[in-house]
Amino acid sequence: MSKRTLQIFKWASAAFVTCIVVVGCGGIFNPAFINTTLGGAFPVTPGPEAAFVFVRCVNETGQNAEFIVTIERAVIERDAEGNPLVDDSGNAITRPVRETKRLNAGANAPGNEIGVLFSCRESPVNVVGLGENLLPTDTAVFVGGGTATGTPGTGVPAEGVNPLVRTAGNFGCGDTIIFRIIRRPGVTGNAIIQSFLLPGFEQPSVFTGPNTFVNLQDYLESQTREND
Repeated sequence: MSKRTLQIFKWASAAFVTCIVVVGCGGIFNPAFINTTLGGAFPVTPGPEAAFVFVRCVNETGQNAEFIVTIERAVIERDAEGNPLVDDSGNAITRPVRETKRLNAGANAPGNEIGVLFSCRESPVNVVGLGENLLPTDTAVFVGGGTATGTPGTGVPAEGVNPLVRTAGNFGCGDTIIFRIIRRPGVTGNAIIQSFLLPGFEQPSVFTGPNTFVNLQDYLESQTREND
């Protein structure tokens, strides 16, 4: 785990007792680190009715890895006064907006996995995938780079790991999407990428440890009330 990531986790634990850092509309954190530090059962998905999609990246190459996670959401178009624009049928006009997070996972556990939380509160997350343009030819993960030297490493393409599309039923708000990279000699970067889905509806409602997602949702809702 990098020194910066460790500092982030320490700050978040002290501030929210949840080990979450609020970054824009989401958080970046390491579930394995939280379990090791705080104990108990960390919820693996945000769960039913949660206003988040959780993307979890796992590095099993034995080298540093940088994941390039991209989402696409539909954002409502607004006029100069901030009012929603509508079409002739009265439906809100939206435009697709992409957001990319570059997540660095170390070579050894528990620092070899990291996650990012995307909010569904203001606008739904419609697509989740790897690579800045969500294309098979995009670099999805850089493997073997040096965090100290800033070298990116070898790029592993996103081919074979198609973006997940909400409207196609691939995922929903409250789910966890896992991208895992593992060693595979003889291919580009000597690694391949796999993807998995953990449905939110399978998440149990009671935990022995901190329910990070509930705590963050309560915090964001309290901020909204204070700003009203």
